[in-house]
Amino acid sequence: MLCKQCGYYAEDDAVVCPACGATLAVAADESGGAESIRQGRRAREAIRNRPLQRQQEEIRRRRRSGASRATIPLPPVKDTREEAEMAFDDPRVVMESGVGDGKDEERKKDAVERFSQDVYSDEAAREAQAAAYAATHAPGQNRKMVNWFKVGLAVFIGVLFFFAGGYFFLKRTETGQELMARLGQEASSTALWAVGEQLLDQGDIGRAILQFEKARIQDEENGTVDVDGLLLLGSAYEADGRVEDAASLYEEIYMETPSRSEAYVNHIRILMGSDTPGDKARASELMKLVYEKTGDESFLTQRTDMVPAPPEVDLTAGYYDSKKYIAITSYQGFDVYYTFDENAELPAGGTLYTERVFLDEGIHTLRAVAVSGELVSDELHGTYRIIMPSPQTPRASLAPATYKSRQRVRLRPGVDNENDDDIIIYYTVDGSSPDADSPIYDGEAIWLPGGWVTLKAVAVNKYRKVSNMLEVLYKIEIPEPLRGYNSEQDASKSFTLYGTKMIEFQQAFGEGTLAGEVQVENLDTECRRYDYAWGYAIMSRTNSGWLLAEVYTTEKTPFAGPRGTGVGDSESFVVSKFRDMGQVESASGNRGLYSSKDGTGKIWVQEDGGKIIRYRTYTPDGSHWWQLEYRTNRNGIVTSMDYRYEP
Repeated sequence: MLCKQCGYYAEDDAVVCPACGATLAVAADESGGAESIRQGRRAREAIRNRPLQRQQEEIRRRRRSGASRATIPLPPVKDTREEAEMAFDDPRVVMESGVGDGKDEERKKDAVERFSQDVYSDEAAREAQAAAYAATHAPGQNRKMVNWFKVGLAVFIGVLFFFAGGYFFLKRTETGQELMARLGQEASSTALWAVGEQLLDQGDIGRAILQFEKARIQDEENGTVDVDGLLLLGSAYEADGRVEDAASLYEEIYMETPSRSEAYVNHIRILMGSDTPGDKARASELMKLVYEKTGDESFLTQRTDMVPAPPEVDLTAGYYDSKKYIAITSYQGFDVYYTFDENAELPAGGTLYTERVFLDEGIHTLRAVAVSGELVSDELHGTYRIIMPSPQTPRASLAPATYKSRQRVRLRPGVDNENDDDIIIYYTVDGSSPDADSPIYDGEAIWLPGGWVTLKAVAVNKYRKVSNMLEVLYKIEIPEPLRGYNSEQDASKSFTLYGTKMIEFQQAFGEGTLAGEVQVENLDTECRRYDYAWGYAIMSRTNSGWLLAEVYTTEKTPFAGPRGTGVGDSESFVVSKFRDMGQVESASGNRGLYSSKDGTGKIWVQEDGGKIIRYRTYTPDGSHWWQLEYRTNRNGIVTSMDYRYEP
């Protein structure tokens, strides 16, 4: 059907023109009929132009659908007059024009002119439409020039964003880092641990270990520790048969992170499954350690079921006031090793228990273990304090003071020991401190000598415990004179020990006979002995030359001893020439004469029944001793005299 407004030929059943939207009139069949004739030239032209209209419709459809806008060729516009005359030959045109009534030429001319005008108008409209379409859609027509710089910049920016996004993905995302790790490129330790775990799950143990070890090294460089990752590495080592590496790694883990029990568990499992001697013992010690570190009692229970029970004793640790014996046993029948050395290592440093152990006075820290093969029990540990009671300090019946006459004094035990029959009191009045070689108080009163006298006494009980010392100072003023201590003034007028040179001594007493080199007590210098008819002399080599160190004689001549004493005198005569405090003999027969800051005097009983009367005095410079010694036979007669220098 032909649109009267735009000339577009629409379908017969169309109501609205698809081109301009105008309402269409109802048309008859295009094949013929009066309606078709009445439509005239435009209808016929529309019929001829239907292919073009269909092409235009296709163009519109493609526009609406966004299809390619390629140029669609239009049919060329033909000569309108030629078309008009051809149309006049059409019977429908003839019928419309009334041809056959005698006015044919005139009508024909008029019809051709009108038809050509109509056709020309339609053709002009179509050409205008085609030209407009071509102007807007033909390639290269009415378009701006392409800015290739902008295009290139856009492409560069796009590529830059592409690579930046790729870098961010690979470096900043977890998935990207894992991809880098799988490609063998540098990646974070977290990604390496994750990839290693994935490989381990896939059964690729070798590659998993490589990833784990790279992650571990990287963590160490960063000063961090991934315990979970290290545990995975230990599992991989075990799966790869590297059990020793796994054990070392587990030990490293729990030494640095004691709270993680997984490493303990894995290491204990390895040790328990090992056939190496000592590993089961190490496992038991590790169970004890992990219990101490984590407090997990399951480890303690496991260890208790595994190792021997500690030994037992029949004497509870604690304080005792008497000596004891102790038995150490294992109720399971295992060997027991014990020690009292706190630094000894058990069982190697202990003693195998075979009989009851004696505990003397003192503090004893007992340590003992039971041993079954390589398994060692926990230590039995106990401290025994064997401290026997000491007696109280003795008491004196005479108060310290100055007395005008000789006095007697009695001794008695301390208040708490008055009823003890096992107390022994040792005492002295010669100025020395009491010991086992001092007189024992027998209950009789002790006579105090004249002058300043110091009474000293100690008590000893059945445990041989010694009390504190009683010390009381008295001054006894009596008219009889007191003899003095042996001193440097008592030296022989013929020589001076360690002062007289050898040549001077030989000039006075002869050269003597060289007996050879000798060793003198307390002297570390070279010494030579020269024998004489009366005895011998010993010379010591010093920086000043040879000096006299000792003189021994068995004759009263050629020189006498101090204060007119010498060989042939009695014991009582010699003792009477020096200070004597009147102290009685001890149980051994020895007797102290005096003891002061200047020297000592004492009588010693010899095995042959004879005695030694020995006086010692400091030299004026206080650097050494001079010792004067008389030897008597069993009859108390002096048989020799020895004068000696001691440094």
